[in-house]
Amino acid sequence: MALEYSGTEAQRRLFARATSLLPPSGKVLDLGCGLGHLIDYIEETSLSYDSYHGIDVSEHMVTEAGRRFAGKGCASFEVRDILIDPFTPGSFDTGYILSVLGYPIGEDPVATMMEIIEKIFSACRVGIVLSHLAPGRKEGLKFTTVPEKLAVRCEKELGAKAQIDDDGVDFTYLLSLRH
Repeated sequence: MALEYSGTEAQRRLFARATSLLPPSGKVLDLGCGLGHLIDYIEETSLSYDSYHGIDVSEHMVTEAGRRFAGKGCASFEVRDILIDPFTPGSFDTGYILSVLGYPIGEDPVATMMEIIEKIFSACRVGIVLSHLAPGRKEGLKFTTVPEKLAVRCEKELGAKAQIDDDGVDFTYLLSLRH
């Protein structure tokens, strides 16, 4: 399991929260798709979408996801580093960055996180949902951001309309960014 959930039920709760903030529509992009559990959830809950494209930097994860979804024409998977090879703006409709940003990446993790958010936001016409870790809610979390500060920064730097989903209890919060 990933850093942000303790098991399958916690993962499903995160997916439910994310898809209620921004329902999948049209072409869906999933950054850090892993084994494709988000598309499993979207299909199991009969949410509407046209196609799903999962990307991950792990070749193993993409290979396994491809095997799991072989024969399903609406789902595709790709090894891709969005920082090196970004998508053309407006290539997708909705995007999800779930359980990815809690890991410090690069020499300046905050700048890298903002670059990832910007590239995925630009690639999605409607908007994106991301999850991140809130400070002071779980021992051992090293890379956290105050939800309100991240929302304000995204509004200012990206021109996004931000909405926070934070119950103040879970160590993970969600941020919806819409164009």
